[in-house]
Amino acid sequence: MEHKRQSAVSTGAADELPRVFQGLADINRLRIINLLLQREELCVCDIERVLDIPQTRVSRHLAILRNAGLVSARREGRWMHYRLIDEPPLHFELLSSLQTAFASVDQFMRDAEALEHAQSIACDIPTETSCKPLPPPR
Repeated sequence: MEHKRQSAVSTGAADELPRVFQGLADINRLRIINLLLQREELCVCDIERVLDIPQTRVSRHLAILRNAGLVSARREGRWMHYRLIDEPPLHFELLSSLQTAFASVDQFMRDAEALEHAQSIACDIPTETSCKPLPPPR
């Protein structure tokens, strides 16, 4: 019986792989994953600021990552905050591997540094509607 259970889990993970890899099949989505590996949670405005791409593109990429099951979202006022989903084990292992790979790629290292720098910068909109400062590094 144990063999059948392991087999079902493996099959489920294998069926999920194409969706996950399609979600990762864009440099901007990989850059977003890299940023989320640096922080537990980020607001869309944080990601937009670091990647220097329009909010609509950031939101579209985040929607694709959500559909791939790689990120989750929560609303706080008018802002959406995103975090990585490291369950099931497939996601955890994949994200760990990506984190190791990102550590040796200039673009991802620059993005991580830009995120560090952006920690003290607030959104460029009125205070009552702005997102909160970035959370501390993981």
